[in-house]
Amino acid sequence: MSRWHSVLKFGLVGIVNTGIDFLLFTLLTLGGFPYLLAQIISYSGGLANSYMLNRSWTFQQKGATSKKEVIAFISVNLITLAVTSVLLSELHQQLDWSLIVSKLVATIVGVGINYVGTRLVFVRDVEFGGEKK
Repeated sequence: MSRWHSVLKFGLVGIVNTGIDFLLFTLLTLGGFPYLLAQIISYSGGLANSYMLNRSWTFQQKGATSKKEVIAFISVNLITLAVTSVLLSELHQQLDWSLIVSKLVATIVGVGINYVGTRLVFVRDVEFGGEKK
């Protein structure tokens, strides 16, 4: 499968996950939740969907799921969550950007981090410098 094909599929899965994230974030913040708690809950909302669709459809992994793969996937998402949460807080608190604009920028940055990390989790023969490892 071409890299661009997987990027497109990852993007489609990401649209669904981002929709879940934004919907939950909006509902929680409007409901009075602190925005960082809302960020953690809303980001976590799309994880199960992301794992299943990216594993089976985007990167077409067959066979049993390994504990190592699940731990790696969760680790990538914890890193992404940490980066986006810090960025969200900095943009909103330090630069005084609106909460929704801060969330949008943090989400865009998170998509890039998450694609690279998720690809490393699910693509067994990742190319490094022209060589397959």
